[in-house]
Amino acid sequence: MNRGKKFLALTLLVAGMMPLFAQVGAAVTLNRRNYMLYEHIYACVTLRNDSGRPLMFGSRPELQGFVLFDIRDRNNRPIPMIRGREIGVTGLYLAPGEIKRMVIPLDRYYELGKAGRYRVHAYVSHNILPHEYRSREAEFSITEGMEVWRKNVGMPDLSDDKPTAGAERTYSIRVMSDAGFRSYYLKVENAGHVLAVTRVGAEVGYEKFQAEVDMLSRIHLLMPVSPRVYHYMSFNVNGINLSSSYWKTSGTVPMLYRDEKSGQVSRIGGEEARAGVDYRDPKEGRLGIDELLEDRPGAKPGAPRDEGVIDLGENVLPRKAADEK
Repeated sequence: MNRGKKFLALTLLVAGMMPLFAQVGAAVTLNRRNYMLYEHIYACVTLRNDSGRPLMFGSRPELQGFVLFDIRDRNNRPIPMIRGREIGVTGLYLAPGEIKRMVIPLDRYYELGKAGRYRVHAYVSHNILPHEYRSREAEFSITEGMEVWRKNVGMPDLSDDKPTAGAERTYSIRVMSDAGFRSYYLKVENAGHVLAVTRVGAEVGYEKFQAEVDMLSRIHLLMPVSPRVYHYMSFNVNGINLSSSYWKTSGTVPMLYRDEKSGQVSRIGGEEARAGVDYRDPKEGRLGIDELLEDRPGAKPGAPRDEGVIDLGENVLPRKAADEK
């Protein structure tokens, strides 16, 4: 999308969500409507400066301003911010008529640790402006999903020290429905404390996923991508991804094999699949966080520290025109 068309699309996006008399336009959109409990909830805040003067957010009193959220549960109770967390906007600069976007992980700043239905508004304020400005409402739900697989494992003894008595991890695979699709998540817990929640795949017809744990308590997954292609992943006891590759059926079917004597788990069968040929590249249609934010370091308020890409969904950014590449 060229710069002119992108600007026009964003202008229409914000104009459709804010009163025409507002000096600052604000819109908040979410990448999905449903989330698994403890996964990141990314909000994209679009700001438009219609005040006729530049807006610089700084530490001096005349430059002070904020971008905050009002999040409420289904009973209209406000969700508090996490103590000690603050969405910093120091360094944000909006020229007259300029539009900028910020991607903010709501779960890092607000106490969203319970399943339920929520609605959210974004607020923007600046000391040189006569009013605070509020976006229109966005809604989302958080669910615990449905558990379809579970296994408790002990902590591996990798040192000469005696292992901690009772130390263990719990792996579970949970399924969540969203917009007609069912997604699988890996959840890693330590005595009820959640260490990681990772989206690992989607339901594909009647194809079944495979899960095995090896002698070092690492979990190995083989998730179907299509009837012939599978995504192989492995994670350690803290939920950190160790490997990721794609395999397709070719004479033999990819599968997980666990050696009964050594406890070693291997992926066997099939041959390596090619992104864009045998399966859709998982990065296709997604944007890196850096692509959503300004190039200047001072213009990245509240930016998440994650690397890689996030799935912004269809409702966050304007679609490209049919004649654009």
